[in-house]
Amino acid sequence: MAKEKKSLFVGVDVGGTNITTLLVEGAGGVLARNRGRTPQTGGARATLSAIVKTVEDLLAEADVKARDLAGIGLGVAGVVDSDTGLVVATPNMDLSGLQIVEPMEKEFGVPVALGNDVDMGTLGEAWLGAARGASSVVGIFVGTGIGGGIIIAGRLVRGARMAAGEIGHLVMMPGGPLCGCGNRGCYEALASRTAIERDIREAIAAGRESIVPDLLKGDMSKRIKSGTLKKALKKDDQLVTEIMERASETTGYACLSVRHLLDPEVIVLGGGVVEACAKWVMPVVERVLAADALPGAREGGRLVTSTLGDDACALGAAALAIQHVGGSLNAPAPAEAPAYPQVTETAFGQVTIDGKVYENDVLIRADGKIKKRDKAAVKKRYGTSHMIGPEELARACKGDPQVLIIGTGQDGAAELTEDGAAFVKERGIKVKALPTPSAIEEYSEAKGPKAALIHVTC
Repeated sequence: MAKEKKSLFVGVDVGGTNITTLLVEGAGGVLARNRGRTPQTGGARATLSAIVKTVEDLLAEADVKARDLAGIGLGVAGVVDSDTGLVVATPNMDLSGLQIVEPMEKEFGVPVALGNDVDMGTLGEAWLGAARGASSVVGIFVGTGIGGGIIIAGRLVRGARMAAGEIGHLVMMPGGPLCGCGNRGCYEALASRTAIERDIREAIAAGRESIVPDLLKGDMSKRIKSGTLKKALKKDDQLVTEIMERASETTGYACLSVRHLLDPEVIVLGGGVVEACAKWVMPVVERVLAADALPGAREGGRLVTSTLGDDACALGAAALAIQHVGGSLNAPAPAEAPAYPQVTETAFGQVTIDGKVYENDVLIRADGKIKKRDKAAVKKRYGTSHMIGPEELARACKGDPQVLIIGTGQDGAAELTEDGAAFVKERGIKVKALPTPSAIEEYSEAKGPKAALIHVTC
């Protein structure tokens, strides 16, 4: 790769399921990405080996040597000591008690910086995402739990115990529900996806009507994911709407507390619940903030939703590495977003895009260009047009989308081949495969770099 040496950084997001790596230029450009699996057995050393291998695979794919790197940043889901390089506790994987920085520096021969994953997500959004250019940012990420990060004057605030930003454990209802941290009434125990799921289950058990059991196909042992919450909200499920509104109000008051305490330029809301249900969550949060009776001395203070998606933590880790070696986060001017076409409706055998009716399967690339799907080539290769393999996925994913939305047909007949699924997984592209009418709606709502493959028949 013809890039100047020592201007390249690797950002690593170490999660409980996946390890995501990005090769990033000092100015923020993403040159390559790779994803590996986080081991579920084998202890801390097995997880460390998996991290090393995922970075090695990234460098090999990009044809870059470790000696060409200026640094590596690690974002780990858990409690970490950034000064000593120690992973203190990781509830969802085996890294607790590991001194991770020293062996990584020895393996790659470059400086390595360590941070908490939510801190890294906040830093990523401040560098290249929704809070780009702001000097003070608070990130709040609502998912299975609730995490936060604080940036003041462009730098992360870690606190005396390396525990700053744990907004999910602000006590908002003394004596309230038990939180996973052991305290009661925490914000996380009131408004996380886990808390929302608990409240839904308790209400259904008490006799409240809901379509949630139907969405789970009658198996209430299944987790109620953020996508399920979104489906219930779209169907105007009264129970889920009530519980989501209550949780969203709690998030609104958490944002209000952040405003009164720190008054940041930008509050970024992200995480799985917000990403899936922003249409319902954000108006409630905005209403709470708008009712604030305490004025400021001037205008300012924005509330935004995250834009970097699954890349936020790894980009933030790369940013931490840049700061670690003495660099500054001079982000490039925001690239002009492509003009994505408007997909408005579908019927058997056709789809309407920007007012034009297409009577064939189509690809919509990440650059917004519309291409006809070569069904003849697909049929020749697989004997049916219902199989989606790596060859046409490479064509659909030109431009490096974060998400690929597949319209599987009116009856959901189309599906990825095994090597097609491996193709998108290796590239870290999130795939959402839905019957075509639902896929069109999902595509219209998706943010960030996106692509689509739309099958218009069965």
